[in-house]
Amino acid sequence: MQTRRWIAAMLMAGSVLAFGGEIRYGHGTITMQGGFIGLKGSIDTDISTYTLAEMHKNIGSSDWYYAYGLNWYDSDEVTNAQQKLQNAIDGMAGYMPSAAADYLPAIDYKFEGFDGNLIIGRDLIHQKERGYVGLGLLLGISLPWIDSDKSASNNDQITDETMKLMKSSKTKIETFKIGPSICGSYAFNRYFSLYGSATYAYQTGRMKNDYIDADLDVEGTFQEYDAGIRFQPVSIHKKVGFITLSPKFYMTAGYRYTKWQVDDVALDVTGAGVTFDASDFTSENSILYFGVGYDFF
Repeated sequence: MQTRRWIAAMLMAGSVLAFGGEIRYGHGTITMQGGFIGLKGSIDTDISTYTLAEMHKNIGSSDWYYAYGLNWYDSDEVTNAQQKLQNAIDGMAGYMPSAAADYLPAIDYKFEGFDGNLIIGRDLIHQKERGYVGLGLLLGISLPWIDSDKSASNNDQITDETMKLMKSSKTKIETFKIGPSICGSYAFNRYFSLYGSATYAYQTGRMKNDYIDADLDVEGTFQEYDAGIRFQPVSIHKKVGFITLSPKFYMTAGYRYTKWQVDDVALDVTGAGVTFDASDFTSENSILYFGVGYDFF
């Protein structure tokens, strides 16, 4: 796991050094509900994000622009007591002592994965010194996965019997997405500016579980809202031959809300043959972040 993080960090850093851009670190909470884990309520835990981003970059001197965000998500482990699983096992005659009805077997969950977005758009308002408002089209891919395993909190004999069918499994969500995105920025002066963006996209793809060998076609929606402040202490204009370089160093601090929703999912990841009702699986992330970056032009 640590090796993957270092590789991702080096790739991000290399991209920024080569082309300019921004590296962000964020921390917040993730809330998951429904679908493959059979949750009627919700569970939440802390999550960290590592991001390479470009909020808005005009192509040459035109009003056309591009933006991108490459995000790695890594949550803490969260334990959830599975009443649905307990009810099913209690119905298996002679399977275990009746005292087991007092125990709720627990499963550990951990959310990780990659989310990448590319936006191509055009400025509706473009004022070089004051800011912009742009409208674009997002094309992206989401590759999150959820590791599930028997919790170490099941340390008594009765609960261990209840959970003996449970094995470690990985549920992968692989979706492609497309949809509109709007962004904007307003500069108060040469140092400080506010920025924001909003995206709503349709996504389609697959959900797979390696333990029960499930492979389902899925569809749903993706939403992302981002707002923050940018501080740019260094901005230089220097002409080198026919090219004018304007290196800029900046820092950002902001808030990002992201929601994945996959419609009508029902997967039993426990191996106990439990029938879960189909429901929408949702994952909501609320992240506070800070970043550093620079631009050559």
